[in-house]
This record gives sequence, C-alpha cells and structure tokens, in this order.
Amino acid sequence: MRKIFSFGQTVEEYSFKVINENEARASAGIMFLLGIVSLFSVFLTKSLFWAELFSITFIIEFIIRVFVNPKYAPYMLLGSIIVSNQKALWVEAKPKKFAWTLGVILGLIMAFFIVFDFMSPLRLLICVICLVLLFLESSFGICLGCILYSKLNIKLNKCPGDVCEVQEKNDNKTKFLLIFCFIALFSLFYYLLNTYKYNMTSSTLTQKPIQIQKDDCKAPQWAIDMGHEQMWKAHNCK
Repeated sequence: MRKIFSFGQTVEEYSFKVINENEARASAGIMFLLGIVSLFSVFLTKSLFWAELFSITFIIEFIIRVFVNPKYAPYMLLGSIIVSNQKALWVEAKPKKFAWTLGVILGLIMAFFIVFDFMSPLRLLICVICLVLLFLESSFGICLGCILYSKLNIKLNKCPGDVCEVQEKNDNKTKFLLIFCFIALFSLFYYLLNTYKYNMTSSTLTQKPIQIQKDDCKAPQWAIDMGHEQMWKAHNCK
C-alpha cells in the first residue's frame, strides 16, 4: 500500500526521493497541446464541452500526482512511454510536489466554475495561467512552482534546471542589450513597411474615386472596350 501512495522514486545515487524530469516535461507538453486545442474549440464550436472535459482530466491528473502517486497519473503515464528510451533526468521530488499542489488548487477553482456553470473572466485567466505554466515547463524546463519553493528559503538538493542551487551570475547584460537592439531594429522595419508601403497602398486602395461632373463625364476607352461604359459612369459621374 505504501508503494502505491508515495510521491517520488528512490534512486541509489540520491538520498532523497526524485522525479524523472523528462517524464514531467513530456506530460506537460501533452497537456499544453490538448489545452490549446480545447481552448480553440471554444471559439470554433461556441461550446465549452471540450474545454471542460480537458479541465476535468487536468484536475484528476494533479490530484493523483499529489495524493496518490505521480507514476499512476494518466498524462505522466503517457509521458513516460514517450520518453522511455531517454536517460532519466532525476530532480528532487519536494519542489515538484509543491508546484503540483498549486496545480491542484487551480484545478479545484476550475471545478467550481464547471459544477456551478459560473462564467467569469477569472475562469479564462486561470486557464491561461495553467497553459503558460505547462508551456514553460514543457518547452524550457522552467518550473515556476519549484522556483517559488526555492524562494521560501527551504533547503533543497536538486531542483529542475538546478534553479535551487546558488550559481555564478551570468553576464546577461550583453544579451539583453542585443535583444533590445534587435527589437529596436524590427520596430524600425515595422514602421517603414507600414508607413511607406502598406499604409500608402491601403490608402490608395480605399481612396474614394474622383467624382466627375456628369456633363463632362466620359468613360475611358478601356471601360468602353470591356462593355462597362454605363457601369463606369454610374460609379464616377455625378
């Protein structure tokens, strides 16, 4: 029974329980993909069916992870199959449990909205927050809950991405400066393209045709050749 209700695995090289980071990231990627699809379905079908169905699976997933065992959670199971041929990347289980407990809290709030069919901007905000958290973990290996856990000054051993370790400060000033320069350059190109090409083209296309007095109105030869003389006059002659 203890093996079933357990958080994390025991590995010989570590004196603390661990979680396979590869499996966690894979499961986060699966959930992010399904979450995005279900969110788009709301706008396409005008129905909350798929979004609420995904929300229910989200709630079940994190409840099993936190209160039973992560390896029995459906998305974690699927993720473990996908990365089964990869070498395990072990991280300490405690920060993950803290982060996933936050997921349970968000899930319970979503459950309230589903059960009572309560519509609120907060409901959409929580969905967006969940998707952002899933995206950061799956794409960049950034576990914001783990980072928050480390900020509580709790002694840790090995966090995802070693964010809990005291590291030497990287020289990021140059990187940020370069990024700023590229943003400025792209902004300049946006301004030039928008001002001197598309805005001019747009204004030209949307410009009202010049009205000509009826007495002096004569259709051009190309309109006459096309058999559109009367139509041209109707649009351009007062």
